[in-house]
Amino acid sequence: MLDEASAIAREYYRKADELDVVKKGDMTPLTEADTALHHLITGHLQSMAVGIPVLSEESEANDIASRRGWRACWVIDPLDGTKEFIEKTDQFTINVALVIDGKSELGVISVPCLKEHWVGVVGNGAAIFPEREGLSGRAVQTSAYNASEPMVMLASHRHAPKRVEALMSSLATNFTDVKRVNSGSAVKFCDVVSGAADVYPRTSPCSEWDVAAGDALVRAAGGSVTDSAGAQILYNQRESLLAQSFVAAADPSINFAKIFFPEH
Repeated sequence: MLDEASAIAREYYRKADELDVVKKGDMTPLTEADTALHHLITGHLQSMAVGIPVLSEESEANDIASRRGWRACWVIDPLDGTKEFIEKTDQFTINVALVIDGKSELGVISVPCLKEHWVGVVGNGAAIFPEREGLSGRAVQTSAYNASEPMVMLASHRHAPKRVEALMSSLATNFTDVKRVNSGSAVKFCDVVSGAADVYPRTSPCSEWDVAAGDALVRAAGGSVTDSAGAQILYNQRESLLAQSFVAAADPSINFAKIFFPEH
């Protein structure tokens, strides 16, 4: 499924300039690639795990309305980073998470341009699987912060400058050397796992399907993902599917929630 979805994403990516783009209700872009990937992934998941519903960015409104009674569900974003996709930055992903009793327990982030699938199962570790190489994955684990190196914080160039500056300022009060690195979509969670960055705080609006897969991946790899109060994030538990502020970190021994959100 993942190899097929990534290959289709690349096919659309090669002709991204020709795709029709429409605006959704929140004014974010939607392309025919989003829709095609939604149908492909949803079809595979429903045939593979009969009885487990799928909650997707492209789900029909009536599906979302019935979701409150689900004990388990797939939470997917068939194309995370549509703006990056349209602008051809290579930083778009396919996100799939399995949520059980509100907690993200399995997370997959496929990065089509790298031909990689990042997979994490909470309690069983995380690994990177190259496309078309079966089970020959490489285990990955987050690293403890090295005080002799800069504290690297991830952000997006799309995030409000003042908001990012405030986050950097909070970090600078606790660490002598801080550095910002820009990254797009759920690739940021992969960057935390790989050691390319130490922390990814998010205060700007996003949805649960933008977070769930990365949440499980980072925690499976030994890191932490918490809300602004330092608690585990719960999914499909509220009327709104907007995600709250959160922070993903490679080193769970550092209380980043307290650093970035001291009011809690």
